[in-house]
This record gives sequence, C-alpha cells and structure tokens, in this order.
Amino acid sequence: MDGSSPTTGGVAWMYEGSMKALVKKLLCAMMTNDHFFVTLGGHSAAAGHGNNFFQSYILEFQRVMEPVFDRLGMVLVSSNLAQGGMGTLQSAMAGVGIYNENDFMLWDSSMTEKDGRAQDVFMRQALLGGKRRVPILFDMGGGKGIMDKLVKEVGANVGGVTGVGLLPKFKNVTVNFAEKKYNAACWTDRSDMTPDVQYDKFGGQASWHPGNYGHQSGARKITLLFLHALDEALLLWQNTTTSGSGEGNPLNGKHWHLHADEDKIRSSLQSANATETECGKIFDFLPRVCTTPMRGAGEWTPRRDPYHSSIRSLAKAAPMSGYVPGIFDLKEQLYKGRDVHIPGQRIPWGEVDVAVIARSLPPRSSSGRRRRRSLVAATTNARHQRQTEHTASIANNSTHSSHSRHLDGESKIIPGEGWAVTVHPAGYCDGTRNSVCYREKTSHCQLSQHNDGRGVMKGDGLSGWLVLDLKDVTEGIFMARMEDYHQHKSNLRTEGWETVNNSTKEDGDGRRRKLKAPPPPHPPTWVFEIAINGVIQSMNTTDFQSRCHYMSYNNAICLLWNDEERALKKEKEDVEFAMRLVGEGGRIAVIALTHIYYA
Repeated sequence: MDGSSPTTGGVAWMYEGSMKALVKKLLCAMMTNDHFFVTLGGHSAAAGHGNNFFQSYILEFQRVMEPVFDRLGMVLVSSNLAQGGMGTLQSAMAGVGIYNENDFMLWDSSMTEKDGRAQDVFMRQALLGGKRRVPILFDMGGGKGIMDKLVKEVGANVGGVTGVGLLPKFKNVTVNFAEKKYNAACWTDRSDMTPDVQYDKFGGQASWHPGNYGHQSGARKITLLFLHALDEALLLWQNTTTSGSGEGNPLNGKHWHLHADEDKIRSSLQSANATETECGKIFDFLPRVCTTPMRGAGEWTPRRDPYHSSIRSLAKAAPMSGYVPGIFDLKEQLYKGRDVHIPGQRIPWGEVDVAVIARSLPPRSSSGRRRRRSLVAATTNARHQRQTEHTASIANNSTHSSHSRHLDGESKIIPGEGWAVTVHPAGYCDGTRNSVCYREKTSHCQLSQHNDGRGVMKGDGLSGWLVLDLKDVTEGIFMARMEDYHQHKSNLRTEGWETVNNSTKEDGDGRRRKLKAPPPPHPPTWVFEIAINGVIQSMNTTDFQSRCHYMSYNNAICLLWNDEERALKKEKEDVEFAMRLVGEGGRIAVIALTHIYYA
C-alpha cells in the first residue's frame, strides 16, 4: 500500500504512514489550540438504536477523551451522524454541507451498504470536501477493501478496528453481558417535572444492535488508538525540542504542517478516472461527481450546524410577506438543558470510571484555557438559543428578511409561500453530546436523546416556486433526494388554499397525517418545472422519473441540472435554482425533497 504494513495484533489497525498522519494532525491541533473534529456516519447500530443516544460508542469516546484533549490545548468535537435504516449515501453526497469538515471520519454502514459503492462515495466526498481538513478514514467493520483501494490510488490515510472484543473487566462484581445487553431507560424521576406516561421498555433493541457494553467496547478501541497516537506525538515533540536535538523550540513546522500532504491527496482524487471507481459505478449516469467536491443541505437529522446545513437556509423569501419556508409543525419541547444521570447506568460501586480519572487532573496554573472553554460553552448555548428563536419565528409564519429577494424587474421566478418542512424534530439535533433533540411534550421516551429525524421540504401545485440561492457554483450540477409518493393533499401548509400562494386558512390541528395507503399516482396533468437563473424547463411524469435514479434502499436521487459546458469554464457563479409543480393538480400534486446536492 503506502510501503508499510498495518499495525495489527490488537483492537485496531492502521498503516504506519497513516499513524504518522494522525500524529501530525494531533500535533497541529495542539500547536494551534484548535478543534479536532471526529464524525461517524452509519446505520442504526452505529446510531446506537436500542440504547440512549449518549451511550453510542462515538459519544462514549467523546466522554472519555474530551478532558484529555482539553488538557493538551485542543477542543474535541465528536458527532454521531448515523441514521437508522439508511446508511451514509444521502448525507455523503452533500459533502461538508452535512458532515462538515473533519479530522477523523468513521464509516459504520456495512449492514445497509454492502457492496462497497456507497462506502466509496462516502470516503471520496469526505476527502474532497472542505477547505482546511482532509480526514483520516476509519472503518468500524466490513470496509477495509475499499479503503485499501484508496490508499493505493490516492495515498489516503486509513485505519479500522479489529474483531477483538474489549469488554470491561470488573473487580468487585460479576456481569453477564448477554443478559445485561441493554440498560437504556426512557425516564428517571426528577423533582422539577412529571412528563406523560413513559415507556417501560426502550425501543430498537433488536438482536443485531449492540448493547451498552458493545458500544463501550467500540469506544475503548478508538480511545486506545488515540492514546497511542497522542503518546507518539508528545514523545516526538519532546525528542525534537530538547537540548541536543538540533531543532529546539518551537516545534518545527515539518512535524505539524498539513497543507502539502493533504493537497496531494485531494489533487490525486480530482484527477482520478471516475468511471473506474466504485463511486463511478453507482453514479454511472454522472461519474464526475466522484472527482468533484459536492456541497449540499438537508432536512433529515442529525446534521452538523443544523440550521446552516438545512435546505431552509438556502431559500429566498417571498417578496411581499417575507415568508421563508420553515418548520410547519414544530413541536414544543417539555424541558431544556442537560438530562439528569440515569441511575441504572452508573459505574458499579468500587469499579473504575476512566472518564472521572481524566477529569480529575489537577487544575492548570493558567486561567486562560479555562476562560477559553467557558467561551466555547457560552457559544454553544448562544447557538442553541439562536436556533430556537429562528425556528419559532418561522413556525409562526413571521417575516424573515435575511434572504430577501432583490428583483431586477424582469424575472418571473417569484418565491412562493406554500413550501414548508414537516415532521422535523424539535430542538438542536447536531449529533453531539450537546444536542438537545426531540423532547416533545407528547414523547413517551424523553431520555432517548436520539437525533434521528426525517424532516421533508414539501410543496404542491399551490405552493409556487421554491427558490434556492446557491453560492460559488462551478460545475453546473444540481441533484436532490426526492419523494414523489406522498399522499394527495398532504401538504398542510396549503390546507384551505384555492389558488397558488393564497393566504393560508389553518383548518385542523396541524398534526402530520398518518397515512398508510399505497403511494398515489401522479395526476394526469402533473408537471414539474425547474428554473436556472430564470430559464425554465418543464417535465412531465415520464421526463421527471427518467432523471431519478434509485441508488440504494429508499434513496431516489434526481439529476435536475447537468451543465458540462459550465464545468469546463471553472468559474464561480452564484446561481438561483428554483422548482415548482404546475398544471391542474392543485393540492393533489405533491413533491417532497429531503436533501439537495450541487457543485
């Protein structure tokens, strides 16, 4: 591969060159007092289904390692962006739009993405995306073959876990791990509130999902790898700066500057023969996306930076009312703040809690670092507050001017007032231990803490144009994960409307209809239109469906714009991309989108 064999024989493996790259990344974060971003993409087992969300292995890793990183001048941010039943493809195609920039990315989706093609998409977009970081790729099982190809092809830095178990060894108690697989709870009594009846049995505890100790085992494997890398980083720092080494302080940039190494990987990816890759096989209708850094947004959760990674954040406001498509049926949360600790999940009396050891280090003499961490906490709280205020204002249909449209007097593409997001979870769902997601008053499992949501941006024949403002477009590509099977008249935003963009009359209670009927056919006059900078294209049902490709289970991605001539120019341009349903369908013609992708 890179001229050296992987380190094996333990709970994790990594090629020697990749371990050196991890050491270099850690030294860079230490030298610059930077954040270190670790993100997990995967399916339901990775998301931690059957367990409380904060028990999932990547967030257990965060719990243990955050104080260690803090002690070394870094801010560790670990995110669990896995989604049950779906895998990674729908999020990966948005590039850094949903996953954001990362230093270390884990893939755990072999149960739903079995043939390697979606994994290749995930890893290529992870390496291509962003401006600052090229992540180290890490396989949590079943994906080493694809990663080895990337090592050979572009010099990617990779690693993964082995099948060796790492269950806790208690000194004073005996635990039958098979019988005590799960210890999740929906509620624990607290004096300040009493919710509706909470379930006694926690959902999602399928036989194929790991339990609490299984997630602890995965967390400890990643933790040991990072401790080993930190040990090497500190030893290198010490040996190269002490007297007699010839280098001295500060640490020479060759040990921690990343730009040249990471640019080499990106350049190799962009010059690859896309059609010969596993990514190119799944995107055989547009293989150039495999060598193009894609961007995008979505309404499914979790997402890093939930508002700015939403489709809503790109939408332009209606010129008269100022309406911006928002969350229509936003539920009120029962409570805010952190959850109380669940008694049944405490470390047994007399046993070792490794996170407590890490947090019990003597205080640093300098107060500067403590002030910085307080600032980080304050920033997080302020971000939560801004998100709550923003979604609440949109839910109340108030005006919002940050996306106001500047008309040139000629354009006929006027943003409509009938698009809205439905079934989006309440709260701040960014996949981290700071997330405060769901907690609706009607929930029967308040402590679930899971971020896994399926919001949709929905419109119909009365909704008018959905107008998106896309910045710095170079490749002339626009795709969307779309759902054209929603029931007739299911867009609650236009309930009671008689004409396009009519003022709303809210009949009913605004709750989502639980329809289980088979997908309805398109009305005979169903017409879908798109407009690129004011130039309109129309398509009937046959034309539209010919542009949609079923990439994996429940993933229909529709190619709506492919301008190869624009790609040849390599010029950045802001593009107004709009879509609407027309014809005589009215509220019967319904379309929904969950993700958009562009470049």
